[in-house]
Amino acid sequence: MTKRPGQLDPSAAGAGPPPRYLEVPGVGPCLLLAEFAIFTGELGELEAHDAREDPDDLLLRLADGRAIVLTGAYRYVDAVYRYCQHFERRLVRPEEVPATTDRARRRAALTEARRRKLHHLLLVARGEGLANVEDHPDLAGLQEWLAAPTGEEPFLIPVRRLQRILTDRRRAAEGLSVPGLGATITLLPHVYVPGDQSVPGMFAEYGALIRGRRVLDMGTGTGVLALLAARLGAASVVATDINPQAVANARLNVERLGLGGLVDVRDASDLFAAVPGEVFDLILFNAPWIQGEPRTLYDTGLYDPGYRVLDGFLAAAPAHLAPAGVILLQYSDVSRTRGDDSIAHLEAAVEASGLAIVSSPFISRVSRILGERETVFVFEIRRAGEGD
Repeated sequence: MTKRPGQLDPSAAGAGPPPRYLEVPGVGPCLLLAEFAIFTGELGELEAHDAREDPDDLLLRLADGRAIVLTGAYRYVDAVYRYCQHFERRLVRPEEVPATTDRARRRAALTEARRRKLHHLLLVARGEGLANVEDHPDLAGLQEWLAAPTGEEPFLIPVRRLQRILTDRRRAAEGLSVPGLGATITLLPHVYVPGDQSVPGMFAEYGALIRGRRVLDMGTGTGVLALLAARLGAASVVATDINPQAVANARLNVERLGLGGLVDVRDASDLFAAVPGEVFDLILFNAPWIQGEPRTLYDTGLYDPGYRVLDGFLAAAPAHLAPAGVILLQYSDVSRTRGDDSIAHLEAAVEASGLAIVSSPFISRVSRILGERETVFVFEIRRAGEGD
């Protein structure tokens, strides 16, 4: 994902509060890494519980503000987590969230508070295994998915984060099937992957615009849109990203699909810095569409604080757009759940850049990140006065 000055530096992934040690009953001092502390918030005294205990009692303890380290067979750990997730509405009392007349902001605050408490279900990991947990999944390579590897030092990991890592590791091993490519792509740690494949699939509807064109894929991530453009007949494709892991991931996938002759993945850089003086017939950008500060390298694919990425892209894009060129900008209205009218902001920024939206097909879905319904658009943007 692209970056503007002042946004999180990818080299500082996981930046935030320094790691600290917490005393875990029966284990001793364990690290709470910054990359997990941003999800848990402050943790007080920890309790250790066997995962075979009554899950409703454990849910009530979470609701009371306790942090729970689970032990026992992993299948019971998973069952406790699923139970608490299913009844997450009981984790936060209405009075725990500041009163407001803005229903969208209150709903978003409730969702965030519930997820924080879900992150208080913890495990102790050591190296590439779990302490006091039997029959857990194979965790070989776990350290590669941490922003700050710990070696053999014991550390706390929320069950929710571990399960996300397990999902990403499985996708990396099996490959992720992408409609329109006729192939699977591989995934690397710390690279954002759209959970709903209908989102990148929306670009496949633009085959006529892509065919024979010089294409730039901004914020390429895994390289999926660059690869799709190549498959749809682009004359050439340049792919850029601020995240060095994404650059490595895209290059792996270009090689995997044998498209090195068509797709040029540039070194990690900010916005258009990798293509000085170059112009393109078509610029693709799946922009970060959630307002908020990115807290990890993975988050740079999701969050755009103060619209710095979006505004910087739209301001600079006209200089890289060939005559009669087109921008396909994917964006969502999900920030309205936090009280921000991101679509109105986008429309104003497009107009300020001397551009115009000529079409905006959309799909409706549930956001995996925020848990709210959102409308995802592909905005077809041209210079003002063209394509009318």
